[in-house]
Amino acid sequence: MGDETTKIFLNSKGRREGIDSDLAAFLDYIEGKAPKGKFTETIADAVEVAKENKEMKVEYMTYYMELRRSEERGMEKGMEKGRMEGRKEGRMEGRMEGRMEGRMEALKSLVVSKLLSLKDAAAAAGMSEEAFKKVADLR
Repeated sequence: MGDETTKIFLNSKGRREGIDSDLAAFLDYIEGKAPKGKFTETIADAVEVAKENKEMKVEYMTYYMELRRSEERGMEKGMEKGRMEGRKEGRMEGRMEGRMEGRMEALKSLVVSKLLSLKDAAAAAGMSEEAFKKVADLR
């Protein structure tokens, strides 16, 4: 993208051998399981706060409704299957990038507020402490 961002892809369906227990609990949480451990419980609390944010709810619903309208218009016009698949794939990639950015922001926030150590945040993000500091813009 040319913006010096680092993208991290976590596979919650992958093997769990050799990964940190906090990261394993986080991946379970992503899969819809109840949060376990201080780290994942802190993230779950932050998610609940975000869900209660009325501005965020309105923004999400507006975006969702526009997506629906766009899909309906596309279907009415008889969009070819390949284009629809491309849009679907693009939305999925966009959602994943957004989730990853949100997770990184949450981890950064937890480090800044001293609820999580830099070492644990870096481990949860699957990177070295130095890489996490650079990506999270921590000095």
